[in-house]
Amino acid sequence: MRIRIALAIVLIAIAGAATAQADSLLAPKKHGDFGHYTLALTWQPGFCAEGQCDADQNHDIRIGLHGLWASRPQDLISRGVAAQQWWSRGCDFYHHSNATPDLDGPTRRNLERVMPQLDPSLLTHEYDKHVQCFDFDTQRFFATALDLRQRIAGSPLGDWLREHAGQRVARADVLAQFDRAFHTNKTAALQLRCSGPHDSRYLSQLWFTIPRTHLAAFPQDAGLMKAPIAQHNCPAQFRLPDWSS
Repeated sequence: MRIRIALAIVLIAIAGAATAQADSLLAPKKHGDFGHYTLALTWQPGFCAEGQCDADQNHDIRIGLHGLWASRPQDLISRGVAAQQWWSRGCDFYHHSNATPDLDGPTRRNLERVMPQLDPSLLTHEYDKHVQCFDFDTQRFFATALDLRQRIAGSPLGDWLREHAGQRVARADVLAQFDRAFHTNKTAALQLRCSGPHDSRYLSQLWFTIPRTHLAAFPQDAGLMKAPIAQHNCPAQFRLPDWSS
């Protein structure tokens, strides 16, 4: 019995160390006292239906990557900066760089494959607004964002969304699939964002809220949290557009 208990303690310690190591990959060198991340994924046919994607946008991808956004650092909260102001300006509260991120070739190509291709560049915008002021390791940051996106795209939830592309779906069904796929009851960690006319809304983005210190666990239950401020706007029924619809 003592051997079993000791082994269990060792395994727990190893698991905890692995999680801490994985989370430390995105340890920012500045302003690292924020509470959570938002992983913003695009439902690419819906996002591009707004007419802003380039004509040569990759149509092989339905679940794309918008960005990975840190919430407000504590010094901005102390200064009375509202969440909505942070959403609008991000790193511009500290400085504006307009620099292109320094990435290796494979990472840049993967980002070009899964991100909406906009003019001006969405990648440069994301780096400028959500990355550079934290002094993240840029390569690790975008590699991690790609990995988090793949965890959703390659999941049962991703499969379900692709299987229903081109159809009208119920918001409750999408959320139920999310709960089932990741064995969670933290339904409010997923916010569905819709676009289009009031009588013909369609899915354009999926936003996931992740505790800063449990990034490695995403999208399992420990890596999810209720969004502090609700921003979901999809009606009870909406369209899940496909590239051809």
